[in-house]
Amino acid sequence: MAELNHQERYQKYLAMRKGKVKKIGFISGSVILLALSAWMLLCNGNTNGKSDSSDYTTLKVQRRSIEQFVTATGIVKPKIGAEVKVGAQVSGVVVRLYVEIGSNVKKGDLLAEIESSGYKAKVKMAQAQKEIAETEKKFAELEFKRVLFLNEKGGMTQQQLENAQKLFELSSSRLAQAVADLDYAKLQLSYTKIDSPINGIVSSVTTQEGETVTASFTVPTFVTIIDFNRLEVWAYVDETDIGRIQNGEEVKFTVDTYPGEEFSGRVETIYPKAEIQNNVVNYITVISINKKDGKIIRPEMTASVGISCGKKDNVLAIPKALVKKENGKTFVYTIKNGNQEKIPIETGISDKKYYEVISGLKENESIISSEITYDK
Repeated sequence: MAELNHQERYQKYLAMRKGKVKKIGFISGSVILLALSAWMLLCNGNTNGKSDSSDYTTLKVQRRSIEQFVTATGIVKPKIGAEVKVGAQVSGVVVRLYVEIGSNVKKGDLLAEIESSGYKAKVKMAQAQKEIAETEKKFAELEFKRVLFLNEKGGMTQQQLENAQKLFELSSSRLAQAVADLDYAKLQLSYTKIDSPINGIVSSVTTQEGETVTASFTVPTFVTIIDFNRLEVWAYVDETDIGRIQNGEEVKFTVDTYPGEEFSGRVETIYPKAEIQNNVVNYITVISINKKDGKIIRPEMTASVGISCGKKDNVLAIPKALVKKENGKTFVYTIKNGNQEKIPIETGISDKKYYEVISGLKENESIISSEITYDK
């Protein structure tokens, strides 16, 4: 009886095993059917290479202005005559210095004085010599007239007349020299006061009160003055871009000291000789600066320069990010009759964000944008 019970338990165990296997097989089959159904739903409408246009973001080809720029790095430099080193033209002790670094000066302002007593004495001496020469000329002239009168009456010989005339001419020459000496002495005296030759800001002072300066072949420098209203930008343009730049073209540039501020100017000239640094050939392009109120640009500042080399208004344009290139061909993607298609296009000039479209697309034609939209 116990053996029979054992057989019954064994048969029940086998029956349970078969039930579990059937259940697992049913579940696996159901999962496979569900996966196949999902795949068919995803592929629905995409057979034969077709795509649902709702899967893509599109934009319409629009018109806009495109301005092309050549970019370069530049340095702010003073124009010719905008930076002046002011020195002494006479020797002496500096008795007074009226400016310091950062002082604003105008043309004609007094910068320094050199001890002048010696030069004043020379002026007095020259003045005395002039008065003596004037007196000598006066008497020589009277004597010449007297001898000329007597000669006409026969009371003087021709030799006496010539001697009197010679003395008169020599006295006239001495007077002229005395006048010149006096003018020179006064000029030397005027050099003891050193004036500013331009408007500007004092950028350096190299002489102090009490120092003795010696004027010789090299004029000793007192101060250096820079006119901040007469600055320019030297842009170093690569040889591959220099042929696209012409005099008079508009320029936009920024300097690090004013983040986000854009300055403007124009191309004034292009240096004919190249600047070669680290085997890179650049050409200096001189750019004028249109000043902004309240913004001071200083020499030697670094500038990021963009030189306009072509501008077109009201042209078809698309974002650069949408343009693809392959095997030397340029194209964009669009949706036509539910299919994703490549559209070959020809592009023209470009700026930082957009290409001009010359052919291949029409205004308001939709292209796949991948969520890229036009700037407002």
